[in-house]
Amino acid sequence: MHVSSLRLSHFRNYQSMEVGFHPQLNLFLGSNAQGKTNILEALYCLSTTRSFRAAADEEMIQFNQEAGAIEGVLQQEEGQEQIQLELRKEKNKVLLVNGKKQKKLSSLLGRLPAVVFSPDDLFLVKGGPALRRRYLDVTILQMDQGYLGHFQQYERTLKQRNSLLRQKIPNVEAQLVIWDEPLAEHGAALIIKRAEVARRLSEFAGQALKDLTGGAENFEVRYEPQLPLENNEGSLKERMLQALAQARREELARGVTVVGPHRDDLGLWVNGKPLRKFGSQGQQRTGALALKLAQLSLLTEGCHTAPLVLFDDVMAELDEKRQAFFLNRLQQGGQAFLTGTSANDFLAASKNARIFWVEAGQIKMTQEGPVGA
Repeated sequence: MHVSSLRLSHFRNYQSMEVGFHPQLNLFLGSNAQGKTNILEALYCLSTTRSFRAAADEEMIQFNQEAGAIEGVLQQEEGQEQIQLELRKEKNKVLLVNGKKQKKLSSLLGRLPAVVFSPDDLFLVKGGPALRRRYLDVTILQMDQGYLGHFQQYERTLKQRNSLLRQKIPNVEAQLVIWDEPLAEHGAALIIKRAEVARRLSEFAGQALKDLTGGAENFEVRYEPQLPLENNEGSLKERMLQALAQARREELARGVTVVGPHRDDLGLWVNGKPLRKFGSQGQQRTGALALKLAQLSLLTEGCHTAPLVLFDDVMAELDEKRQAFFLNRLQQGGQAFLTGTSANDFLAASKNARIFWVEAGQIKMTQEGPVGA
């Protein structure tokens, strides 16, 4: 499966644009702030319904416009499928598949898995636990619809429970007990699944780092829950209920829920030491790349199709050896989209790519790419 074309309307700096893609490798060149990353952002929205960089949907709508749209045509063995995502200010997004409005945005998840590589990936290592939890959740959500249900219920329950804690009303403890049950039930399901996926990610990331470093370093990914792990959801739910009861006084004083998977972390260890604390800048960057390669491998396995690879202005940061490694890895996978400012960063790939020049929200194809790919 691949994206054969993309149409944008009032999206970022694109008033109206349509472009056809190569089924394997697509390269977007141009100066900074011309709209290259916006193409990758639009493709990621077609995969996950969300941006990988915007905090709110309104940021993606062109300035002085009330709405925008992203439309992609997917080419599959059984035929074409049209996916359209409508963005509207102060309103929810609307998803249409083959012209038919979908009841849930989540129906798109897993249909077109995608992995983004960007300079901001370094924050996966250097940043706080929330970034690593999001990386883990986004990975699982693209593979497991069941996880989505638990995730949404947990978030809703957590929001209600925190609201209750902040109100400081009489007899609040009796009401908190009511919310403890669903919080523990869905929280236990999230923890069990996260721990399972983290173990698989660790295997893939470990191999990726060995490939990147010539076997010089060992990488381990550990899910680090606040609560001791149990073998099944039932036991973990009971342990979480006990922890919530024990933390009641602290929660009432602070006005926030202090127990649950929203407080967990994903530990990254290189040669037995925490990468965040003891890794050099180079080690941290390589570790972040290994994490994204692991995500790519896991999604390929879990979704039974090669994900889109969105490679945003990263190639220039890699030395020649790592550039060759990544280009070789991309050629083994599915459809890839790369951005950069200089064709010199893509000499090994350019002969096999469809190349576009991007300037001021306009796209011009400068090389068609190999025919029959």
